[in-house]
Formats: sequence, structure tokens, C-alpha cells
Amino acid sequence: WALFAVYGIYFGLTEGVEKALVADLAPVHLRGSAFGLYHLTVGFGALPASLLFGLVWERFGAAAAFGMGAGLALLSSVMLSALSVKRPQNNG
Repeated sequence: WALFAVYGIYFGLTEGVEKALVADLAPVHLRGSAFGLYHLTVGFGALPASLLFGLVWERFGAAAAFGMGAGLALLSSVMLSALSVKRPQNNG
């Protein structure tokens, strides 16, 4: 249960920040499309991720499934840290 509590805290801290980042990076006239693309990407990633997690859990156990999730999260963090995001200039 402790892992679910940690995940809940993580989700609560990051969900709003992700949406704020989308709003900050998208031009005003494209914000609706940017949010649509963001949610499409999250949805397309969540379905296979959930299926893979369940398959790993079923075949190798819970520890392997959570370990795979942690490893992929770490790999994603390393890859994202290499990116540079430029914010659009706010003129006013």
C-alpha cells in the first residue's frame, strides 16, 4: 500500500505541472490542439504500458513488474534531461 501512496503523491504533484507546461509551450492559438495531442500521446502510451505491466506481473511477479516500471522511468528521466526546451517569448 505504501507504493500506491507514493504513486498518488507523485501523480498529484506532476499532473498539474505537465498541463501547465503544455499551456506554457504552446502558442495561444494552438493550445487546444496542443492539449489534444498531449492527451492522445498519454493515452497511446498508457494502454500498451498497462498491458505490458500486467503481462510481466503475471509471468514474473509483482517485483519484476514494478522493477521494470522503475527502470523505464529512470531511463525516461535520463533521456528527458538531455532535452532542451525553449519557451516562447511572452510579449506583454
